[in-house]
Amino acid sequence: MKVTISYGVDLEDLPKTLGELLGNLKENDVPGVLNDIQDAILYSNENNMSEALGAIDRARLQLAKIDNRLMEYGGILSGYAKVDSDLKMGIVPANPQETMPENAFEAKEIIDDQASASDTSESE
Repeated sequence: MKVTISYGVDLEDLPKTLGELLGNLKENDVPGVLNDIQDAILYSNENNMSEALGAIDRARLQLAKIDNRLMEYGGILSGYAKVDSDLKMGIVPANPQETMPENAFEAKEIIDDQASASDTSESE
């Protein structure tokens, strides 16, 4: 099950917040992909093709989740860059919520079961 978490941050804090989200992605999700790839190598060397294919599939699914998050984070940074540029040029919209990208003011993170489980295990 996926859950969307939205929260507001001050515009000047957005790069730091995204840095933290990227750090969480690196610490919590990338190691799982590396483990699945390592498992695929070991199973392949042992001539256990069905297990190797399973490990490859798990790695691909996790990479797709990582890709989705990176696309989201890239969109947020793109919105931030536009707003920051406009503000430096003195362009301040009358109603920022209507004229600026939604993700320029909001950081969103999709949490899946695995990430929730890793967060729970870290707090124990």
